[in-house]
Amino acid sequence: MGLTSGSFITVLAIAALGMLAATIWLWPRVAGRRVRDFSARIGLLLVCQALVIAAFLAFINSYFSFFGSWSELFGTGAPMAVQFIRPGVSAKPLVVTATDLGPVPGGSVLPVQADGAIASKPPGKPPVIVWPGRSRQHPSSGPRPSGGPRPAGRPARGLGSAAGQVPNKGQVPNKKGRPGVPRRPGKPRVTRTLNRHNAAAVNGEVLQVAINGQRSGIAVSRDYLYLPPQYFQRAYAKARFPVVLALTGYPNEPWSIVKRLALPATAARLVAARRIKPAIYLMMNVSPALPRDTECTNVPAGMQVQTFFDTDVPLAMEHTFRVQTGRAGWAALGYSTGGYCATKLAMMDPGQFSAAVSMAGYYNAIKDRTTGDLYGGSSGYQNENDLFWRLTHLPAPPVSVLVTSSRVGERTYPGTLAFLRLIHAPMSGYSLILPQGGHNYGTWDRELPQCLEWLSKRLTPAAPQPSLAVQRS
Repeated sequence: MGLTSGSFITVLAIAALGMLAATIWLWPRVAGRRVRDFSARIGLLLVCQALVIAAFLAFINSYFSFFGSWSELFGTGAPMAVQFIRPGVSAKPLVVTATDLGPVPGGSVLPVQADGAIASKPPGKPPVIVWPGRSRQHPSSGPRPSGGPRPAGRPARGLGSAAGQVPNKGQVPNKKGRPGVPRRPGKPRVTRTLNRHNAAAVNGEVLQVAINGQRSGIAVSRDYLYLPPQYFQRAYAKARFPVVLALTGYPNEPWSIVKRLALPATAARLVAARRIKPAIYLMMNVSPALPRDTECTNVPAGMQVQTFFDTDVPLAMEHTFRVQTGRAGWAALGYSTGGYCATKLAMMDPGQFSAAVSMAGYYNAIKDRTTGDLYGGSSGYQNENDLFWRLTHLPAPPVSVLVTSSRVGERTYPGTLAFLRLIHAPMSGYSLILPQGGHNYGTWDRELPQCLEWLSKRLTPAAPQPSLAVQRS
């Protein structure tokens, strides 16, 4: 039973309620003054409180995606430790491990093997698309039922079918799903069945990817990539798209960027409203070595995490997709620890990233029990990873940075103001400060549209072929 599974949270909630009822029922029986009764009452209270707290923490962890598995929580599983490519082993820089349509208004679904379902937030019902060989399913309806895909040879139902019914042979269903007039011989029933490429040209695609760092040797999996509909359209067949590297907080899962922050869905909505230009969004865990917090640092005699993000990841994307290669086509975005890393990557490698967004991020090099010794015991190297120190003692890089915070409810607010005061040319600093907020997805949800609009103005857009540049409604 998975740590974030709904069944596990349900079992804990039932157990907590059951223990509460048992405590109320047993309390009169242990109401005596003997040591045994006293110990029994303490035991009942402790067990009841433990189950209630466990159910609450499991729900909070599932909502915020702090830990994705038991091994990640306890730091005992090998998959949660950093993985490396073995010398002499040839590995593709980027491997797509799962794919599905999305995001469309209302949601998107990945197969069960993609570690869950992707959901997005914008309201409204999307057009239902029937894929050949797949059962009809609304994109927001969750993972495919356990029964698996439609058996071979069984036709997909069209939009006119009543739920759970297949029209009689030779008849066309009317609008209410009842059998209608006989079909003309030889005239096929009209459906909206689309092949995968055409469907992606309408809705885009959400991919689950694994990236194998060719320089750092770091290998990661279970990250997500959003390709906009324009990527699959004829007008953009030769266009190269800008890329936004989106990083989670710590500890967190890339899943949270898709589901809780709804980055792909928000971007799709803004593109449809012509408020931003289409871009590719790569959503990654800020630390490839969980449970350790690496702070995107090249650790002396250790894992080279900064090299992984600013060299390996761009090379993997360039090798696999039509993306821009210049700094004007790359930006970084993150929240909390991801905000620090996004700003740090832009400032330390302005040749790769031209802009960064830090949502409730911090700007100093942290060293605590979660990080361990990231700097090889060198205070000088720790200073080089401190953004306050860099702006005070080194030339400012030619990058643009947007920082967000809240005057009330956000503990990073004082540090954000201090960072803004240190920015000087040729670096440009911008701020988005809310009157009240917090260190949570609700606040970042409110900030995200303006952040994406700010980024879009600073990235080189994908250029369609003029003769084919017809916008789909």
